[in-house]
Amino acid sequence: MKRLIKLVARNCYLHLFLGAVVALSGLLEVGQTLVEDLSSSNIRSGHGVVLLGLLHVARALAELVEASDYLNEGLE
Repeated sequence: MKRLIKLVARNCYLHLFLGAVVALSGLLEVGQTLVEDLSSSNIRSGHGVVLLGLLHVARALAELVEASDYLNEGLE
């Protein structure tokens, strides 16, 4: 069980997928009123969900880029 938890926790592709799903679900929630909400400073939970999803995607992409750098160094 411990091995399965570590496998899920360290899977960059899973983090990338989950981040994209969270960001898209937040965008679907606030997509129609996003510009109006930001201009009137009406921040809701959906905006936080979008931000959380984008941060999750950025972290997963950073890990993938770092892994590709290690792979490139190993091939040289």
